[in-house]
Amino acid sequence: MKKQEDYNLNISTSEYKQRIQLVQKTIKASGIDTLIISEEEDIYYLTGLTYKSLERLFLLIIKANNVSFIVPKMELAHLNKVDNVNEIKSYWEYPAPKPERWQDILLEQVKDSKLIGIGGKTPYEVSDFLASVNIKTVANTILEKHRWIKSDAEIELIKQASKYCDISIDKLNKNAYFGMSELEVFSIGRSIQQKVIKQTPFDYLSTNILVAAWPSRISYQPHGIPKVSDLLVEGSHISLAFLRVNGYSAELERTFFTSKPTKEQEEAFALMMEARRRSYSVLKSGTVAEDVDLAAKQFLIDQGLKENLMHRTGHGIGLGNHEGPYLAEGDKTVLKENMVVSIEPGIYIEGVGGFRHSDTVLITKNGYQILTDCPDDINSLTFTNSKPLQKLKGNIIKKMFGI
Repeated sequence: MKKQEDYNLNISTSEYKQRIQLVQKTIKASGIDTLIISEEEDIYYLTGLTYKSLERLFLLIIKANNVSFIVPKMELAHLNKVDNVNEIKSYWEYPAPKPERWQDILLEQVKDSKLIGIGGKTPYEVSDFLASVNIKTVANTILEKHRWIKSDAEIELIKQASKYCDISIDKLNKNAYFGMSELEVFSIGRSIQQKVIKQTPFDYLSTNILVAAWPSRISYQPHGIPKVSDLLVEGSHISLAFLRVNGYSAELERTFFTSKPTKEQEEAFALMMEARRRSYSVLKSGTVAEDVDLAAKQFLIDQGLKENLMHRTGHGIGLGNHEGPYLAEGDKTVLKENMVVSIEPGIYIEGVGGFRHSDTVLITKNGYQILTDCPDDINSLTFTNSKPLQKLKGNIIKKMFGI
C-alpha cells in the first residue's frame, strides 16, 4: 500500500524555469520577438499557477530576455510574486475605462514588438486589439509542441492520475449489477475525489473527477448524456474515468455488460479489440500520428463498418484530457518518446450498442507502456452475479432519489 508521501508529486521550480527558458530560446529562432500566452493550461504549464479567469484576461508576455504577467487587480493579493516572472502588471477591471484597461497595460508591454506570436486558443479580442494598433501577430505553436513531450515529473503525475482511473473503474466493476443506476456510478467519482483530497496535495482548481457509465440506451452515441435515472440493463455499457488530478490527466474506458451479451455484441466487441491491437502494433516513437488511426480505421472499414465509426483512434493527454498530437487521419505529427496518448477506436451500432475501450499510453523509444490497468476481455467485463449487497444499497439510493 502506498504511503501518503508517495502521492506528494509536483513540478519543481527549476523545471518551470527550464520551460520558460526553452520557450525564450525558441522565440529567438522563430522570427517573433514576443509570445503572448493566455490559455489557463499554458500559463499553468509555465508557472504552476492555478486560477479561474472567467471573463478577466490573464496574459503572460514572454520575450527573449523578459517575462511579464498581466492580471486583474483583484488577483494581486495572491499573485504579487510569481517564480520566474520579472514583473507583474495589473488592470482595473473587465471592462474598464482608459487608461486602466488590459489593452492599455498590454500595449505598454508590447509597443516595441515587431511581430507577436499568439497561440491558437488566444481570445480573438487580443489579436483584434493588436491589429487595431498596427502590431502584427502570427499564429504560433511553440508552447503547444513543447507540452506534447512530457518530462519525468509529468509522467509520474500522469501515472498518478492513471492509478485513480484504475481505482475508479475497478470499483465500478466490483459493484456493477443488472439494474444498477447511473446515480450509483456517479457516486464513485465522489469517493475518488475524497481519496485524492486525503492522499495528495489537493488543488481544487486543477482537479476534475468524472466517473460515469454510458448505459446501453445511449452507448452507441459517444457523447450522449446519461441521466441519473438511467439503469444498467441489457446491452453494452461504456464506463468512463476521465480525471485530472492536481494538474495532470488520464482516462480509462471499458465496454462492459450486466447481462449476457448477444452473439452480435460479442462480434462487435471482438472487432473493436482487433482494431485496438492493430493500432498498438504500430504505436512507437517515429510513427506518424495518422498511421495509428489508419491501422484501426482501415481494418474496421474493411469489415463493412464505415458508417459505424464516429471518431479518431486517440489524442494526446497531459495537462488537458484532450490535447495534441491527435491520432487522426490528417495529423502528420511524428510521434516521439515521452508523448502520452489515448488509444480508443470505437464501433457504434444503433440497436446493438457502443464498443470502445480507452487507455492512457506512454510512447517509449521502442514501443509503448499502458499506464492504466484494467481487464479488457469480454469475460472479465461481463457482470451477471447477483450481488445482493450492492442491490440493497442501490435500492436505498434509488428510493431516496425517486428512481
